[in-house]
Amino acid sequence: MNFKAIAIAAAAAAAATSAQAADLPADIAPVDYVRINDAYGAGFFVLPGTETAIKIGGRIRVEAKINNLTEDEDYGNDKNNQNFRARANLRVDTRTQSELGLIRTYADFQFTSDTDKRGNEGVKLDKGYVQIGGFTFGRATSAFDLWTGNLSSNVFDRHMSDDTVWQASYTHALANGLTLAASIEDNSDRQHDIIGGDKAGNTVPSFVAKAQINQGWGWAGLSGAVTKVDSPDADSSEVGYGIAAGFGVNLDMVGPGDVFNFQAAYADGAMAYVGADDTGDAVVVGNELETNKAWAIAAGYKHNWTSEFSSGLEGSYLDVEAGEETATFKDFNEVVVAGTLEYRPVSGLLFSAGAGWKQKDEDGSSKEDAATLNFRVERSF
Repeated sequence: MNFKAIAIAAAAAAAATSAQAADLPADIAPVDYVRINDAYGAGFFVLPGTETAIKIGGRIRVEAKINNLTEDEDYGNDKNNQNFRARANLRVDTRTQSELGLIRTYADFQFTSDTDKRGNEGVKLDKGYVQIGGFTFGRATSAFDLWTGNLSSNVFDRHMSDDTVWQASYTHALANGLTLAASIEDNSDRQHDIIGGDKAGNTVPSFVAKAQINQGWGWAGLSGAVTKVDSPDADSSEVGYGIAAGFGVNLDMVGPGDVFNFQAAYADGAMAYVGADDTGDAVVVGNELETNKAWAIAAGYKHNWTSEFSSGLEGSYLDVEAGEETATFKDFNEVVVAGTLEYRPVSGLLFSAGAGWKQKDEDGSSKEDAATLNFRVERSF
């Protein structure tokens, strides 16, 4: 091959290479994939183009309830001998690190259909809040609440505070698992009726404080709240308050995950803080407002027989002293006992059966009993 032929071949190869290079993009943009982020726990992922970790989850719960197993069928129970309920929760949790610290948003949307309500109750924002560092703004569990029960089937409410409220709160974490919290809370959901009069509107928020310690052995806490009790039928308002103290002990030596909980509470003019949900806060006597007073204790034990089978037993006692006894409202006490059996064949799937009994003993009246059974299937994701 002579020099001229070699030169022609080289020129042709160079031209072909240049043409192919011109056809290629100058720069390939990197692909931003969804990334797993387990810094906040399992299930979080990072949205493409952001630094926000998000988790989407929820549960579907279906249950059947058998009521009126005693002669006092109207006591604290629906007149239906059975009722059914389906409930779905959709939960969205986001976390973002910022110059202000961790910014978290949380929303729990609840959908319920209940035969007691004769159809669909619609959509409810059970919880919805923004957390910036130690501050919480929105609808969240009350800072007052300590232990709220461990049973999977809530056949009867035990006497303990368990409320979700609108709030602005601050929680400060100290050493060794100790936290201090202060909260300004809307008391609309905690205001109960005024016996012999109307209750006033919501004019002043409640003020709540709590100290709690969480360690390997368990937990202990003390909380208090101050609120306003008012009626347009009384000349002046009163100050209501509630205090609660409790503890929980982990009993892993008995069974992995076993726990015993106990708490006691006292309330004056603020019955929600002892879980006396069907009791008025005060009585109008003449033009005066006489607050009702109550104390309650509650305890429970949760035992895990195996990784699949568990059971729980809880009980509570409530004692109410009327500010002034009337024809329709008198001093009374009430006891509640409830238990559940639970089976979890696979992760996120629960079958449970619950039974409950309660008795009310009111001055001047015979004792009233109520009993119920509950069967539930629940899938969490």
